[in-house]
Amino acid sequence: MFKNIFSIIGIIIILCSTSLFGQKQSLSKSEEVFEAFWTVFNENYAFFEEKGVSWSKAYEKYRPLVSGTTGEDELFRIVCEMIKPLNDGHVNLKSPSGKKFSASRPSRIIEEFSKTEGSKKDLYYNMVDSTLYANGFEPLKTIGTKFRGQPLFFYSKNENYGYLRFSRSFVNLLYMKGLFTNFWLEKIFQEFNRKKGLIIDIMFNIGGDDKFSYNLAGRFTEKEFLGHYKQVKNGEAHDEFTDLKAHYVQPKGKTKFLQPIILLTNDKTLSAADVFTLIMNELPKNTIIGENSNGSFSDLYSKKLPNGWKVKLSNQRYLSADKINYEGVGVPVDIEVQNMLSDLENMTDPLIVKALQILDEKIVSISK
Repeated sequence: MFKNIFSIIGIIIILCSTSLFGQKQSLSKSEEVFEAFWTVFNENYAFFEEKGVSWSKAYEKYRPLVSGTTGEDELFRIVCEMIKPLNDGHVNLKSPSGKKFSASRPSRIIEEFSKTEGSKKDLYYNMVDSTLYANGFEPLKTIGTKFRGQPLFFYSKNENYGYLRFSRSFVNLLYMKGLFTNFWLEKIFQEFNRKKGLIIDIMFNIGGDDKFSYNLAGRFTEKEFLGHYKQVKNGEAHDEFTDLKAHYVQPKGKTKFLQPIILLTNDKTLSAADVFTLIMNELPKNTIIGENSNGSFSDLYSKKLPNGWKVKLSNQRYLSADKINYEGVGVPVDIEVQNMLSDLENMTDPLIVKALQILDEKIVSISK
């Protein structure tokens, strides 16, 4: 009797399994990839509401376009079209064959500089360096490991002020923070020891590691302060996030700089450089000049799809110490100054000029 009962139960389980999983088994490869793609964003992407994107409506619009006859190239085009409206520098897709797509938002400064020929960054930095030299700064020194031919830090000084530039926030791809970073920073800050102000240039900074940003920010304070809050998306609903976690800046380094600081940013200041801007915005002696940072704060969440495509997305919210979310809009500047094509032609950077003007005013104010 019991044997017959168990046999019947087994048949029921088999029938139920076939019913439950039959739909999934009937999906074509393209449909399976689409479903996996949509699901990974639905469960992990943190900013649909902020970006004004309904992911369920995106499913309704694009799912009917995918069938068993949909080729890989067409599928790639469809899913890229879905994520393009996110305008998120941390959203991208890559195939094993090397095909890539980034959902980064358009850049005003890149569009402006696209009107000229030659390397945009070379032209830009030539303009910056020329402006520094015209204002009494020494030839730039460099220190730190190279990445794509560029040293980590560029620095200089004139009679009153220091200048520090870094176009990435990591040492190398293997050691993001780096074993010798503190040694390099100590050497640089000793050069700035008696200066009355400092310009920090993170225009076109591609980002890197938050620990790098926190380590550097710690050299501008003698006491701990709240840098930002962070939480992680962990479910299908828009409001399913982990609790906010506070991150604090700790004093770092033997040689600190406690005088007025000017931070230069634009819409290509992103990721860990966004975070550095967010942190530095909490310092009362810091003034941000330029344009809002990019607004791509989150670490990258990575997932491989059934066909080998690799998708990366933003699954974390970074909030300021006042619990303001600047995702997609960037940390606001105190004084807006835009680089224009004419600046490259005139070899004069208005941001450097404005920074020096503000520092002069601060010195006069302090001396009164």
